[in-house]
Amino acid sequence: MRTAGTAQANHRKNAGKNRRNEILNAARGLFFANGYRGTTVEQIARRAGYSKRTVYLDFANKDELFITICAEGGNLLFQKLDQSRRKEPRFEEGIDLYLKAYIAFSRQHPQYYRMIFTETTPEMIAHCSDALRTRIEAVERDCLGVLVDLAGRAMREGIIPESDPWEVAFTFLGSATGIIQLFQGVQVIFSREALESLARKTTRILCRGLTTGREPSTERQHGREDG
Repeated sequence: MRTAGTAQANHRKNAGKNRRNEILNAARGLFFANGYRGTTVEQIARRAGYSKRTVYLDFANKDELFITICAEGGNLLFQKLDQSRRKEPRFEEGIDLYLKAYIAFSRQHPQYYRMIFTETTPEMIAHCSDALRTRIEAVERDCLGVLVDLAGRAMREGIIPESDPWEVAFTFLGSATGIIQLFQGVQVIFSREALESLARKTTRILCRGLTTGREPSTERQHGREDG
């Protein structure tokens, strides 16, 4: 039988959890709409129905709120990427499936994508608690780990030369991210669809360069033949 003290403790615990969720919901809506720079803790507190002082009971600063929401997005991204790994594809097919999932995430969750890949800085993460830094690092490792596993297996099977699989993973992800982010910039030459197609072509070129053990020929990339 629960005592009155236990009931009160559970009530306080649930109230604290509800308050935290309400603050996160308010922050998410504002960060999605206005971005990091366009959002203040005061705005978040007002939308959630609390004082700034109450917000700081759960979050040390604005960066902790922002990075907590980025971690949510990172978990959603990992769920998509992990589905591509379950098929145990060959190297080039696996890279293509990974990129399809990555592009799908950028389309379906553009606000999370912007927050994670455009707005987050190392300084923001440094301002977070040890627990949150550990959490965001784990999410990053999980997402990259899908590519690392692909590269490691390809090395063991002799498909690509031995090297650091983490460097291979960063190379593929960095190339694709750079091209996709052009859509969020000022360029107007390519449509989003054209940039996504270019990102996939770029990763295929990288794949072929690795599988042949040399960098892809510039002439072959552009369809030119030596006379």
